[in-house]
Amino acid sequence: MDPIRAVIRLSRIAQQVCEEAGLNLAQYRALASAASTGRRAYELAQATAVSRPAVTSLTNGMVKAGLIAREATPDDGRGVVFVVTDLGRRRLHEAERMLVHRFSEVLGDAAPALAALRTDTLFDALDEQADRDFGRTRLER
Repeated sequence: MDPIRAVIRLSRIAQQVCEEAGLNLAQYRALASAASTGRRAYELAQATAVSRPAVTSLTNGMVKAGLIAREATPDDGRGVVFVVTDLGRRRLHEAERMLVHRFSEVLGDAAPALAALRTDTLFDALDEQADRDFGRTRLER
């Protein structure tokens, strides 16, 4: 149970840091997911772990805040993808800089333990759970 409690405590730190950077966790996850390539709404729903209906509210708020923009899909003009704006990219980079700093500060000599979380096995398990929750859609890492 101790590792689970540690993850929960770490998630609280991540939430606080994101809020200090002007983002909530869902916005951070959306920006991180769409940073390399535009994402459709259902892909953002999976990446942010919110329901498909809730992603509408999330994306509308992020568009209004200037963090992402809607663009027509390149392959079909009817579809929409969300792309990260320059402001969104700056906010994401600032949040990530702050996250690295805060986790290094809080964990000190224990910071390398975070590297144990970066495994294909863990990401595959998380992707499988997202598939069960939101339907099969594998996102690039």
